[in-house]
Amino acid sequence: MIRLIEQEQMDGPSNDPSFLEKVAEIFEEGGWLEKALGFEYRKEQAQMAQRYAKSLTEGKHLLFEAGTGVGKSLAYLIPSILFARFARRTCVVATNTINLQEQLLEKDVLSVRELFNRVPGLETIADFKCALLVGRANYLCQNRLSRALMGQGDLFESYQRDEVQRIAEWVDSGAVEGIRQELSPPPNPLVWDLVNADSSVCSAKSCSPETCYYRKARALVEQADLIVVNHSLFFSLLGAGMGPSDDEPGILFAEDFLIFDEAHEIADVASDHLGVSLSSWSLETFLRQLYNPKKGKGLISKIGRESDLVAIENAALAASDFFQYLHMETLGEKDRQRLRHSHSLPMEIFPPLSRVLRSLIELSDLASEESTRMELRDQAKRTQAYLSDLSEVIEQKDENSVYWLERGGRSNQIIYLRSAPLEIATVLREELFAKDSSILLTSATITRKGSAEFFRNKIGAEKAAECVVRSPFNYEKQISISIFKDCPEPQARDRSSYLKYLARSIHALAKNLEGGTLVLFTNYSDLRFCHNELKPMWQKMQRSIYAQGDQYSRSEIRKRVIEEGDALLLGAESFWKGFDAKGSCISQVILTRLPFENPSHPLSGSKK
Repeated sequence: MIRLIEQEQMDGPSNDPSFLEKVAEIFEEGGWLEKALGFEYRKEQAQMAQRYAKSLTEGKHLLFEAGTGVGKSLAYLIPSILFARFARRTCVVATNTINLQEQLLEKDVLSVRELFNRVPGLETIADFKCALLVGRANYLCQNRLSRALMGQGDLFESYQRDEVQRIAEWVDSGAVEGIRQELSPPPNPLVWDLVNADSSVCSAKSCSPETCYYRKARALVEQADLIVVNHSLFFSLLGAGMGPSDDEPGILFAEDFLIFDEAHEIADVASDHLGVSLSSWSLETFLRQLYNPKKGKGLISKIGRESDLVAIENAALAASDFFQYLHMETLGEKDRQRLRHSHSLPMEIFPPLSRVLRSLIELSDLASEESTRMELRDQAKRTQAYLSDLSEVIEQKDENSVYWLERGGRSNQIIYLRSAPLEIATVLREELFAKDSSILLTSATITRKGSAEFFRNKIGAEKAAECVVRSPFNYEKQISISIFKDCPEPQARDRSSYLKYLARSIHALAKNLEGGTLVLFTNYSDLRFCHNELKPMWQKMQRSIYAQGDQYSRSEIRKRVIEEGDALLLGAESFWKGFDAKGSCISQVILTRLPFENPSHPLSGSKK
C-alpha cells in the first residue's frame, strides 16, 4: 500500500519502493488495469509507465517515443497522479490539440479515478483534483457582460446586440465552465473581446469564485494535483514570466513537474509564442472597437472628446496605409518575406498610435467610474503593447531573433509582423531543462532512424534520457492504403477540375462505407468547396456531413460523429492531430494533400 497524504514526513518517492511497485502492479500482465477496468495488457504501455515512474523518482528528463496504440495517456497519467499525491507536487500536462485535452479530461482521467477506486490502498486518492488551465480571454466575465448589456447601444451594431443577448441567455441557461468553447456556434470574436475575463474589470476585488467563471477556474487550478494546458498557453505564460520565485524549484508552479504530449510540436509552438506576432486584423479591429467613425459606436464614443475621436480615426487611417504598403510594396507577390535590415519599414504609424495612447491615459484619469477607468487603462496597455511589437519588428532589436512578414487568414488577406528566436534550443535549455523539475516529452514521432538526437538538440534537451517502444498494431493486416494516380494537378490555373474530381472521389469512397470517413484538408477554401458540392448528395442519402468552421464547435462535431457512427467529416488544422475515436465512426481517412512544411520559411535554417 502506498502511504500518501496522511504521511506527516516524507523523504520522497525515490526512498520508498512502494511507488514503483504499485505502478508495476497496475500495468503488469494480469495487473489492475486488466482486473479493474478490463483493459487489454500492452507490454509497450507497461514499459513506458515503469520507465517514466523511475525518471520521476530520479528527478530526470525523459524523451519517450511511443507508437500509435501504445496507450501513452494512461502510461503517464497514472504514475503522474500517484507521484503528485505522494510527493505533494503539481503535475502539468501540456498538449498541442484541444482534441487530446478533451480525451484526457473526458475519458482518461475518469478511467484513472475508476481504477484508483478499485485498487486496494488507492481509494483515498481517487478524489485527486484535476483542472483545465486556459487563457483568461476564453472565460466570460459576468461583470463585463452586465456592462455590455447596459451600454450595448453605444458599443455594438444590431447583429452584435443579438450576439450579446445570446451570450446572456447561455449564462441564464446554466453555462458550465463559462468558456467560449461551450457556445455553439462559437461567439462573435468582436463581441467576445468586450465580455471576456481578460480585463482589469475582472479582478479579485470585483469578482469571486462564487460568481465569476475565471476566478472559479483559477481557484481550481491552485488546488489541483493535475493541470492540463495547451502548448500555446504554456509558452505564452512562460514568455510572460509566469513561474515560482527564483529561490523555489519549478517552472510554471512551485515544485511542479511537466509532461509534454505531442512533444514533436513544441519547438514550433515555442518559437511562435516566445517572439512577436502582430496582425493587421488585430490592430485595425482594436481601433474600430475604441471608436468606429462610420457607425459612431465604440468604447469611447460617448466619453471621448472630439480630439480623442479624431486621434483614433487618424490612427486607423495610418494603420490601413501601413499594412497596405506592406501588402503592395514589401510582400508584393510573395506570401512571406524575411526582414534582413532594421528600419526598412515605414515609421509613420507611430505618431498617431502614440496619440491614441495619450488619449486613453487622459480619459482614464478623467473617468468617474472605477470600472470605466480600469477598462480604459487596459486599452492603454494594449496600445502600448502594439507600439512595442511594431518597434521590436521594425527596429529588429534582438540580434538572436529572425524577423519577417507574412500573409495569413482563411482568405490570405491578413498581414502579420513576426519574430522568433533563431535558436529555440538555447531558450528552452535555460527556461525548461535547466530547472529543477522532471520533464517527460512523449510523442509517436520523435526519433529519426531510431535516434532522438536531432530532436534533443533542436529543443535543448541534450541530457534527457531516451526510450522507444513501437506500436502494437499490425499495420500490414489492419490497414489498406489507396493512392489515386489520375488526380488533376492541384496547382493548375483552372482549379475547378481538380476540386470537382476531389469532391467526386470523396463521395465515391465514403458513400458505401459502413462506418464514418474523415477527410483532411490543408486549406479552408478546398474544404468549403467540397462541403458545398457534397452536402446535397449526403442530405439526399439522409446521412450527416460536417465541416470544420461551418456550424458546430470541434467538440460538438466530435460528439456527433462518434454518436452517429457513419458521418462524413471534413476537417482542417486541429483535426489532423489528436482526434481519438474508437469503433467504426472513423473507418477511413482521406488525405487530400500532404501538409509539407514550407522550406522557404525564415526559420528554416535561417542565420544572420
